[in-house]
Amino acid sequence: MIIFGTRNRFKTVGTGQFYCPRCQAQRNYERKQAKRYFTLYFVPLIPMGDLGEFVECQTCHMTYKTDVLTMTPAPKPVSAVELLNSVKIRLLKGDPVEYVVRDLTAAGIERDVATSLVTSSIGDARKICKNCNLSYASDVTVCQECKQPLPEIGL
Repeated sequence: MIIFGTRNRFKTVGTGQFYCPRCQAQRNYERKQAKRYFTLYFVPLIPMGDLGEFVECQTCHMTYKTDVLTMTPAPKPVSAVELLNSVKIRLLKGDPVEYVVRDLTAAGIERDVATSLVTSSIGDARKICKNCNLSYASDVTVCQECKQPLPEIGL
């Protein structure tokens, strides 16, 4: 009796790190190549063709098409607490007051609370861009939107 058949064999052709969609984190991977072989008595003898390449996560062992290596993770949403803690820094860095208030209200904070938080962070003094009418903290010198110099307060 002669026992024959086919078997798939896998060869590692590359390694590295990638963003694993299942793990939702950077993980090690192996890039593998699959080939089908004719077997005689369970011994692979003759290659019958390439089956293609794939990427295997070394943590969860899920397999993906090779285009997963070009994938970038989606940005992590900013929480309301992180927004509240970054108000003063953002305003002093040059973000317009309107943008900061918009982000705070989008995170579920009421508008009057957001505006009072901005006022308590940088005071009442504002510079207003003559070109796009956005308002800024008094220390900011250039409009973030149109890149024009901001006038001094009171001008």
